[in-house]
Amino acid sequence: MKKISIVINILMICTMLFTTVSLATEANENAGESSEIINVSNASESTLENLTTKEEKIAYYTEKYGDATEGKVAYGISVVQKYSIPVMFLLLIWGAFNFFIVGNKKLHQREKGFSMIVGAMIGMIVFQTIPLLYAIFVAGR
Repeated sequence: MKKISIVINILMICTMLFTTVSLATEANENAGESSEIINVSNASESTLENLTTKEEKIAYYTEKYGDATEGKVAYGISVVQKYSIPVMFLLLIWGAFNFFIVGNKKLHQREKGFSMIVGAMIGMIVFQTIPLLYAIFVAGR
């Protein structure tokens, strides 16, 4: 049963990795087609095309919060929020592996797995609520 669980986990991780690579490849192909369309348009659209998405997002947050520093902090928080989901999910899987599979034989691994599961869930909640708290505190002053 343990070997089947390990094989299923490895297959899920490989599937996620290959799906991400194929979606990124399709996005790059679509970006090439859209850049050809943008080059034909007028000067204001070509100026916007020269800005990177990072600069666009920072400009959006700067306009939204009214300060360059607060805009950069809001952009950083949004990036952390976006990338915390897969990291915490992988920690959750690793903790579940230690808790359920390895923990049947070794008690300290079971305790370690349980603490990883709890830590991953708390981290997920914290990283998903930080942007909300930041927006409340910045808009509230």
